[in-house]
Amino acid sequence: MDQYNFGVIYMYNYCFDYDKCRDIFLDFEDDLKEYYSSVEKRCFTVKDNCFIDSFLCENENNNKILMITTGEHGIEGYAGNVFLQIFIKEYLPILKYNGISVNLVHAINPWGMKHKRRVNENNVDLNRNFILERNDLENSSFLEMKKYFTKRRPARKSDLNLIKSFLELVPYMTKLGNKGITEALAKGQFVEDKSVYYGGQKDEKSTKYMKEIYDDIYNNYEFILHLDIHTGAGPKNKMSIVNSAFSNKESSAWEKDFGYSPVVKTDKSSFYEIKGDMIDYIYKKYKGKNYFYSTCFEYGTYGEGLIGSIKTIKSLVVENQEWHYGSANSKTKEKVDQMFRGLFYPGDDSWKKSFEEDTRQGLNGVLKYFDFFK
Repeated sequence: MDQYNFGVIYMYNYCFDYDKCRDIFLDFEDDLKEYYSSVEKRCFTVKDNCFIDSFLCENENNNKILMITTGEHGIEGYAGNVFLQIFIKEYLPILKYNGISVNLVHAINPWGMKHKRRVNENNVDLNRNFILERNDLENSSFLEMKKYFTKRRPARKSDLNLIKSFLELVPYMTKLGNKGITEALAKGQFVEDKSVYYGGQKDEKSTKYMKEIYDDIYNNYEFILHLDIHTGAGPKNKMSIVNSAFSNKESSAWEKDFGYSPVVKTDKSSFYEIKGDMIDYIYKKYKGKNYFYSTCFEYGTYGEGLIGSIKTIKSLVVENQEWHYGSANSKTKEKVDQMFRGLFYPGDDSWKKSFEEDTRQGLNGVLKYFDFFK
């Protein structure tokens, strides 16, 4: 079983199989019915037996809601599944369920989760696809680095060499700087449909569905607390609370309120700018219409140092290359898969330990601040 590793017994199932994770999620129904008189199970088909599953749990006269979304970036849904396991076992029983509803969403990008990709069935990064107005989407830094990010040939062993990767990056570092490289990769791009961080040309099927869900939730509650679960970015083995660039409150104030650090914003100064970000979309559409706090719990893996940054870039680029153009041999594919999993769902004990500890510390701080505990 996946919850056993090197003699350590984990309370939670660190599964790496979409169908098994889906079963784990659907089994939450009985737990939820212990606390809520109405538990509505929703199932939206995306493609090839891949579903956005959710539970909307309510008691009479509830006017607040806790919403947890996972798997917007496919493969990150495995960590999201563990997060939901922790929530159900440790936090559901101590929530003010008479007054606070719960909406749990499993795998916004189920196809990506099933196929262990970050993007969806159309190679679209869904967190670059939540766009209100399709203007000002140019990413000049990506255009400068397009050749680096988009290799139209099978992946080779040498593509995974970190020293070679660093040397290839040096000219771009000289021209664009570190922030320019980050912008080129992470800001999102809308011109190359077989490259990384592609935001698409229209709303994807999952995006349309989630926009309907958000309309339902954000227009029917007095207060919404929304946590979106991600992995891959930020300090090594550390969860960052990542607020929208459109959140007015300073990160240092949130850190004091939650008793948790780091708290950052999706802007150039503290994290990185994103076009088509889902949380930004929520702030732009619903701000001023009701009271809510929507944020991201982002669990770091490879880290922000030089080696970690190179491994992150290389994992993303070569996985994309291997998917579209194949690999030289099976060993290369295996190495690509291992590096990509390490970026989003590491199997080592130290990451699992920090994941659980930071989840508890983050949830304790956020839920206590908003008075969601009994």
